[in-house]
Parts: sequence; C-alpha cells; structure tokens
Amino acid sequence: MLFTIAIISTAFLGLTTASPVSSNNRRYVAGTCGIHVTQYQKNENGVGGDYQYDIQIKDGVGAIIGGANHLPIPDLQSATVDSELPFGLVVTSGAFDSDPVGFAYAGYIFSSSNGCSAGDYDNGARQMDCGFGC
Repeated sequence: MLFTIAIISTAFLGLTTASPVSSNNRRYVAGTCGIHVTQYQKNENGVGGDYQYDIQIKDGVGAIIGGANHLPIPDLQSATVDSELPFGLVVTSGAFDSDPVGFAYAGYIFSSSNGCSAGDYDNGARQMDCGFGC
C-alpha cells in the first residue's frame, strides 16, 4: 500500500513540476512508446545498497529517444528519466526484490507487475519491457 501511494504521489507531483518541451523541439514519433529496463539487485555483483537501472525509452517506431545507465534509486524513492518526450518518465524503486518497479508518464501509471512484461532475476539482474501512449 505504501508503495502504491508513493507511485501515485510521485506521478501527480511529476505532473505539476514537469515542464513540457516545446513542440517545435521534439524529436520522436508519437504512438505507443516503450521502455526496456534492466534492474540490478542491490548488494549483488558490485551494485551498492540501492537498486540500479538501465533504461531505454523508445518512441512509436522503436527508436531510442532517451534513457539512463546504472541509475541508482534508493528504496521507495523516485527518479525522472529524460528523453525527447514532452514529460519525464518517473521511475519508483521498491524496497525488496519482490516489490514492483513503478513507472509514471504524464498521468499514466504502470509497474513491472501491471502493464509490463518482467522476467525473474538472473545473475543479479532482471529485464522488463513496458508500453505506454505518447
């Protein structure tokens, strides 16, 4: 429940503080955008006490338009990942391996357990793919 509240709060806070990129400067194809995420387990294979994430943001034709590499996010905290999209992608980390990873984009809320295809941890990391309207 606390995790859900953190995701919802972050999503709404992100909407009030995010400033959209001018439509003249956007370089992406609208439609169904996607993200590919690798989540690295904390305290495994040289990863510190926070989960780390590799994130690729893809536009409507699958072109990579933003992302982050080895982004550390503390338990139950969020980070915004920038791209060519008009708003940032908010990523919220859980506290335990079994917790879902939360995502929010322009009011659309989804997670590794709802709206994404996520695999199990293998050698200290798990992969997930998600889609959202952009």
